[in-house]
Amino acid sequence: MENNFSRSLLPPAEVIVEPGELRLGVRLPWYRSLPLSVVEVAELTIDGQIVPHGDMRFSINDRIFSLGELESQTAQCWYVLDSAQLSVHRALDPTKPHSIALTLNLYPPYIPGLTWVTRGSLTLEAQPQ
Repeated sequence: MENNFSRSLLPPAEVIVEPGELRLGVRLPWYRSLPLSVVEVAELTIDGQIVPHGDMRFSINDRIFSLGELESQTAQCWYVLDSAQLSVHRALDPTKPHSIALTLNLYPPYIPGLTWVTRGSLTLEAQPQ
């Protein structure tokens, strides 16, 4: 699960915490652009708790998708230089640190049978009041 893309999967500078919502910038863990149909958000945990897929949305190319819609998006590409955004409907206490871990699976269409698994993590620091 750890690979060369793990450190850059969740860039800390692309995290936005708002009341009732967490938005994570996500970088494509692959060397070429891919259609969204081969991208799977396998698991997101916040403070060790798994976030249900229904509580997340995936945004890219000025479009918002539920996680279940990704596999039908053959015409939408995730370009290697672009960040996607994973939005989570979750209130976080900004005065406490939070650990976040994301596992993303890719199924490159030109390498039959390959599942490229990347797990990245970050810690949100507590904000003083």
